[in-house]
Amino acid sequence: MRSGEIVSHTPIPAAAGQLDFLWLEITDQCNLTCSHCYAESGPSKPLFGTMDRSDWESIILQARESGCRQLQFIGGEPTLHPDLSGLLRFARAAGYSFIEVFTNATRLRPSLIDCFQENGVTVAASFYSHVPETPDRITNKPGTWEKTVAGLNRIVAAQLPLRIGVIEMEENAGHLAETVSFLESLGIKSIGADHLRKVGRGEQAPSPSTAERFDQLCGKCWQGKLCVTPSGEAFPCVFSRATLVGNAKTGLVPILLGEKLRDFRTAIYNYRGKHAHGDCNPDCMPFCKPSCTPECTPTCPPSCKPYCMPSCTPECNPDRRW
Repeated sequence: MRSGEIVSHTPIPAAAGQLDFLWLEITDQCNLTCSHCYAESGPSKPLFGTMDRSDWESIILQARESGCRQLQFIGGEPTLHPDLSGLLRFARAAGYSFIEVFTNATRLRPSLIDCFQENGVTVAASFYSHVPETPDRITNKPGTWEKTVAGLNRIVAAQLPLRIGVIEMEENAGHLAETVSFLESLGIKSIGADHLRKVGRGEQAPSPSTAERFDQLCGKCWQGKLCVTPSGEAFPCVFSRATLVGNAKTGLVPILLGEKLRDFRTAIYNYRGKHAHGDCNPDCMPFCKPSCTPECTPTCPPSCKPYCMPSCTPECNPDRRW
């Protein structure tokens, strides 16, 4: 199916064994300590897990053999990992059509930028506000705003594909419009918005329940996605931390064919379908309401553009890779 093409049939959860998009959380360590981090990363977390370079390369190959063509390196902060450049080259050689690095953009050395260019890497980053003090409070690190902007400028100057997600939360409430204008002034064209996910440190009042928080997911996890962490643990999505579906060190195929992943995909598919009525999607940003998901309208309403949720349709947000 071409990007942006509208299909007339009702989609169904990904078939057993299907893998279309893979997140690789190559490290738990991060140079920042963001108040909302779903993975609870930070400077005190270990740089390496039990997955070594050969393990990551094995996963990349297994995913490719399973039909996956889209790959994102994330963390923690993936640019801290000494094997990132090598793994990017390995993924390109393996034949992936889309390779992305999700980074905080604060430590993009020239050699890494060169590697991105040589291997057709797309860059993604979060950004919080046009006001310098605000990101510093969110990341708990003075000077974050200046370093992030400098990094974004390097990416733009290198003419690398770049997409930015503006995460709205209490600390930057009301900043969105001016923040988007600021990012556009830097030459950034692909800008989306999302709300705070109550996962990890984002769940500021932890619930005693260990059940999956479907209301905190974008609802697209049934579309052939998988996340592998530094310990090899596999989850259906980076945010679905309550649903462990296996350990990738023992192989991807058993996970992809397993009942746990199948049951999760069915459950999230049914959950989103059940909640696609009335206000349509309670997770939509205020400017996207009353409806912005394909279950409600064929395309997002004009007021939703260009600040779409990940759950918006390709017509509204053609650059999304969620």
